[in-house]
Amino acid sequence: MEINLGDYSWEEVQELVKSDPVVVLPVGAFEQHGKHLPLKVDEFMVSSISRDSVKKAQKKNIKVVTAPVVWTGYSPHHMDFPGTISIEDQTLTNILIDIVSSLVKNKLERILILNGHGGNASIIKNVGQLLKYKKNIYVATASYWDFALEEINEWRLSDLGGINHACEMETSLMLFQEEKNVRKNKIQDNPLRRSKYTGLDLLSGGKVGVSATFKELSENGVIGNPSLSTKERGEKLFNIITENISEFLCDFSKWPKPLNGKND
Repeated sequence: MEINLGDYSWEEVQELVKSDPVVVLPVGAFEQHGKHLPLKVDEFMVSSISRDSVKKAQKKNIKVVTAPVVWTGYSPHHMDFPGTISIEDQTLTNILIDIVSSLVKNKLERILILNGHGGNASIIKNVGQLLKYKKNIYVATASYWDFALEEINEWRLSDLGGINHACEMETSLMLFQEEKNVRKNKIQDNPLRRSKYTGLDLLSGGKVGVSATFKELSENGVIGNPSLSTKERGEKLFNIITENISEFLCDFSKWPKPLNGKND
């Protein structure tokens, strides 16, 4: 069984849908990640994680494929740094609704939208609600790190403020997946220091939401402690995340079949 939906012909998809497969739709971003990481981190990493998770689930005899990545997302907070490409929140919403609607029309109805960028998270959650309440289409939504929050907390070496952006986590994952694209001599730490009420990092969501541009929080585009990153730690975390996602895909494949577009 192929991993990527794009490797199938239309005739093969026609046969594939008979098995009610899970489809993973990865969503990334194209934005700055400090001086040491490339612009493609989010779309590259969520694509890699999707493929490996699907591969592991297939080995457990689960029918699952990954759709092409939505390579850019909502990143206005990074626009002060050259190279960032951002789309409006409504644009991302429309793109995802159109993609999911196309999949469902072609009877690919068991869909996980897998996010790889923090700025997309609330938008994607809302997309799930809009699809259900306006089109009666059911999808699952999550960010890849949601599947390993406890493990990340045990894995980390940094204090709170150390896992946020171009940080210990993302840099370790990139060292494992594409070490040649990490500029090790340009790694600089910049842990976030602000009120505990606004949240300090991935594992410390604040009680109060306050918007800010990255330029206001970091001169170099980094928030966290990338100096603690290693290839070996990245491999360990990557495998934890993809194994956990594959377990969800196995479980998701057994849920009652969605009655997409149908009213009881």
